[in-house]
Amino acid sequence: MNSTFIIREPTSRKDGVISLALNILVVIAVLYTLYFCRTLMLPIFVAGFIALFSSPLVRFVAGFRVPHALAAALVVLLLIVGLGATFVILVGPAGQWLDSLPALGDKLVAQMNGLSDRFNLFRAQILPDAEGHSGAVGNALETIFFSAFSVVAGTTAMFLIEIVAVFVITYFFLVYGDNLMRNLVRAQSSFAEKKKAVIIFQTVRDDISRYALLISIINIGLGLATACVMALLGVDDPFLWGALAAILNFAPYIGPLVLSIILTGVGFIEYETWGLALMVPGSFLLLNFIESQLVTPTVLGQRFNMNPLLVVLWMFVWGWVWGVIGLLIAIPLLVCFKILSSHLDLIGCWINVLDGDNSCEKR
Repeated sequence: MNSTFIIREPTSRKDGVISLALNILVVIAVLYTLYFCRTLMLPIFVAGFIALFSSPLVRFVAGFRVPHALAAALVVLLLIVGLGATFVILVGPAGQWLDSLPALGDKLVAQMNGLSDRFNLFRAQILPDAEGHSGAVGNALETIFFSAFSVVAGTTAMFLIEIVAVFVITYFFLVYGDNLMRNLVRAQSSFAEKKKAVIIFQTVRDDISRYALLISIINIGLGLATACVMALLGVDDPFLWGALAAILNFAPYIGPLVLSIILTGVGFIEYETWGLALMVPGSFLLLNFIESQLVTPTVLGQRFNMNPLLVVLWMFVWGWVWGVIGLLIAIPLLVCFKILSSHLDLIGCWINVLDGDNSCEKR
């Protein structure tokens, strides 16, 4: 009796490679979809975050026997008034500082020329044939400062254009979001699945609301501290710089870097000497170091700790997808993803990569 043995190549490795390739293609497709549909998707995402962050306040107001729809309208109106008042207070000083950019450029060119002349004299003693080109350095610095100011101005313009759509969608999220979740719970087939869905929804909502509250308090504290230090240093419009510090700190590392560049230009406008001028960004960097290395880790703990490398890469991705607004909401998105992954077990032990934990414990 003849028997034929067919030796087959193991396919598990091929299946794993194919699965990984498909996952990468799905991620790329989602990113490009979000990029090309940013005009539609960005207001929805921003409104969803605002609704999620402000839902505790709506529940608090509704606790006084105020109809839920009216409570949501009052909260949205409060947000609009607060945003409008902030814009009215800050737009004037911001415009004045933008108008002072040409003077900053001339001052930088003059100071850099003075330094370059001394450097060229020293270099001429070593390399007699070398020629200095100091004007290019000053012009490059002027371009950097102008670009930094333009980033903030572009953020304000983009926000104002989409503000109506954002707050309208926010209102509907606040009014009908809970009804949608209840319908999703009812759609579950068993009581155990319904109970699990309710627990996950409440836990995720409470965790994200807690994170939003704490990080907002921390950023407001940083803004107030920055405003006080700027006032002590004699810098004009300290509340403007405090507000920018609070807003840009929602984008860790990148936001403070942008504000440091802006404050460097402010220092050169306010003071004549390099030492005093550099005290303006230096004092902010010291405050930011205290906040990022001491205050935030202590208040938030390890639960919301993120790997700094992944944080920067994540912000660059969302900055490419949705611009400056993407940078500001990138970290809340990452926190939401981490919370959802921990409760739904979406990526298994790979969730440890987010906080730099190399251990992979069994769940």
